[in-house]
Amino acid sequence: MRDFDGSNSARHGQVVILGGSAEARDLALRLGGRSRLWLPARDRVTGQGASELEALAELAQSADALVLAPHPCDVASLQLGSRVAAQTGVHSLTLARPAWHPTSRDHWISLRSAREAAARIPAGARVLVTLGRQTLPELRGLRHAYLFVRQLTDHNDPFPLRYGRYLHGAAPFSVTQEIALMRRYRIDAVLTRNAGGPGGWPKVAAARALGLPVYMVARPRNAAGPMASSVDEALNWLETQLWLDD
Repeated sequence: MRDFDGSNSARHGQVVILGGSAEARDLALRLGGRSRLWLPARDRVTGQGASELEALAELAQSADALVLAPHPCDVASLQLGSRVAAQTGVHSLTLARPAWHPTSRDHWISLRSAREAAARIPAGARVLVTLGRQTLPELRGLRHAYLFVRQLTDHNDPFPLRYGRYLHGAAPFSVTQEIALMRRYRIDAVLTRNAGGPGGWPKVAAARALGLPVYMVARPRNAAGPMASSVDEALNWLETQLWLDD
């Protein structure tokens, strides 16, 4: 599979990528000047003048394809992309890396949402949380658990819940580092999302090594329409849609 490097440019279409994942960045690099990477508001340095829906729809209307490649657990962005695809009628593809799957050595408790954790995690547990600050309101029901919430950016915001603290750190983390952290803070359980991919896997592997339960929030259901699980698959789909349709 060749990259869209500008050769035979008359036969290449323009592609808008709704980003947020590592795969989105990789796809944009391989498409080169034939792509426009659009990031959700929380990932942008400056905001858009129009609403999220209007801004993305305006871009998509002038493109030949729209690739939805936010973080696999970013429900809002996936819904936004699906609405834009339906509204504009542009060719659309969802790019999402494969989910993780437990082995016989793992102890996973599946959750449909972060809010469900309050009914499943025992009182008094010390929990490593890697869901992001935006989900903390959903964890208010965990009144008798102590939460260690990982943050990848520095800030001085006060912790919004009664019991807990932020843990600041810079990714990537190794399995050895994750084991050391869990031992240092006497972690009893991990609360995370099924993001898939290698980046977040060390904490899951560390929990396995220590025999800790992992409360795994499921991904949102896949959007209707074509799916790709890798950048190469997405490029193959784009080649079919944008070249063979010409």
